[in-house]
Amino acid sequence: MEKIIKAVIFDVGGVLTYDIWEHLLLDDEIGIASQYKLNRDNVEKVGKLLWEAFAYTQETRQNSWEILERKYWDLFIEFFWDKHPPLNVSADKFIQMTNHFIKPVDGMISILERLQSKAVKLAICSNNNEFWFKRQMDTLQLYRFFNPSKIILSCRVGTPKSSPRFEMFYAAIDALGVAPSSCIFVDDREENTERAKQCGMEGIHFKNVQQLDGLLKTKNL
Repeated sequence: MEKIIKAVIFDVGGVLTYDIWEHLLLDDEIGIASQYKLNRDNVEKVGKLLWEAFAYTQETRQNSWEILERKYWDLFIEFFWDKHPPLNVSADKFIQMTNHFIKPVDGMISILERLQSKAVKLAICSNNNEFWFKRQMDTLQLYRFFNPSKIILSCRVGTPKSSPRFEMFYAAIDALGVAPSSCIFVDDREENTERAKQCGMEGIHFKNVQQLDGLLKTKNL
């Protein structure tokens, strides 16, 4: 008997939207490394360090997402310019640049609309920080599809999807209130879809919208 899929869980960066940090920091033409003539390898290293520092830090009253975002860029600036950045370098400037890199993956909104019309439960499970996630959700109006109670982020759980205890996956399943076998997990990283399968879900390694659309339609979704 064919399984009935009741819920679909989505990664954000690389699935619903384009990744922010790699493009924002490393884009060959308009990324920060290129625009400010910084060593690309050093920018990548600093980007990874800062990712680790903020991807598991939850927003609080004392540390709002706006404060966390400014701390991120203050640290980035300190890495490269110490205490004396040039006039064209500031947290405000980099925050403004961020918005250019928040772009939807073409066609994904149509898929979300179709799933929603079929009463499929939707959730997010994303390695993400508070401030970039907030900008992604607001800019693309993704709250139309995802109830806040069904949004699972590494910065709120405190662990990534690679954790051996599968905390993020189990949190997503619990939030949806359905059996793992009734869930599809969609991620652009195959290692994450394989881990979802270990939790009893079906995993789709996202390659493009056409591929995902076709696979969902085979499930009558």
